[in-house]
Amino acid sequence: MKKGIFFLSGLLAAQLILAAIFNSTGEEYGTFQVEEKLLSFNRQSVTMLQINDGTDSVKLEKQAGKWLLPGSNNFPASQSQVEQVLDKLAALDKGWPVARTSRAAQRFGVGEEQFERELILLEDDDTRTTLYVGTSPGFRKVYVRPGNKDDIFTADFNTWEVSAKSGDWIDKEILVLDESSVQRIRMSGIILQRRESELLVAGLAENEETNAEASRALLGKLAGLRIRSLLGREMESEYSQDELVFEVRITNEGGEVLDYRFFKPENTSYHVLKRSDLDYYFEVADYLVDPVKETTRQKLVQDTTAEMSSDPAGDERNGMNDDS
Repeated sequence: MKKGIFFLSGLLAAQLILAAIFNSTGEEYGTFQVEEKLLSFNRQSVTMLQINDGTDSVKLEKQAGKWLLPGSNNFPASQSQVEQVLDKLAALDKGWPVARTSRAAQRFGVGEEQFERELILLEDDDTRTTLYVGTSPGFRKVYVRPGNKDDIFTADFNTWEVSAKSGDWIDKEILVLDESSVQRIRMSGIILQRRESELLVAGLAENEETNAEASRALLGKLAGLRIRSLLGREMESEYSQDELVFEVRITNEGGEVLDYRFFKPENTSYHVLKRSDLDYYFEVADYLVDPVKETTRQKLVQDTTAEMSSDPAGDERNGMNDDS
C-alpha cells in the first residue's frame, strides 16, 4: 500500500516538474484551437498578392476582375495560377504549433528578416495579412508563421508554387486561339481558307488536294502557340526589324486580323514574336516556331494522280478502260 502511495506521489511530482518546465519555455497552448484556419482573410476580397524571397519580389494586383503584373506594364498574370495559390492559402489548417520563440523562427526560416518567402495579402478594405514560409521538414511540408503571431506551424505547401520572379506568373497562353474561329492563314505565299470544318489550300490544280493532316497540324501549332517569357514593350536593339525571319497573317471569325512577326536573334534557342494586337514582344521556343517556319506548300498539298496510280482498284479500272 505504502509503495503504491510513494509511486503515485513520485508520479505527481514529476508531472508538476514537467509542467513547470513547459510553462517556463513560453509555449502556452492552453487556448489553442486546432480546428482554426492558419490565416484569417476574406478569400474573395483579396486585391493584391506580393511575394518576396529576400532577393526578388513580385506584386500581383487584381484590376477589373483580372490579375495583372504592375511591374511588367500590367501584363496579364496566369489567372488560374494566382487563384490556386489563394485557394491553398485560405485552406491551410492551423494544426498544432511546433515552436514560438524568436530563435526557432530563425532556425526554421520564418523570421521577419530571414525567410524563404514572405507573402503579403491585401484586401479591398486595406486589411493586410502576412505569412512567412520557411524551410521544409519533409516532403510537401514547410514551416510557416503568420506575421502577427509568434506560433510556428507546419503546413502542406510547396515553396516553388510562390515564386518571387514575375516571369513565373505571366500568362503563357495569352496567344492561344480557338482553332474553330480561324478562317484564313496566309504565310510565305501559302493561303489556307476555311471551308466548313477544314482549312483548305487555295489555288489548287486539278490533280492536287489539301493534305488534311498537315493542315490541321499547322493550325494547331499556330493556334496553340505558347510564350516562354516576356521581353517588354520595346524591341531591343539586337532584335531589329532587319532580322525579320517570316510573317504569318491569321484572319479570325468576324474579320479580326492578327499579324505575327517572327525575329531570330543570333546564338539563341528562341524566336522573338510581335503580334499585332498586343503591345509586347515575346520569347517563343524554337521547337514551337521551327515547324511553322518550315511549312511549305509541298507539305500542305498532295498529288491526287499519285494516289490513283497507287490504288490497285484504280489500276484495274484504268486497265479496263484501256481495253475498251
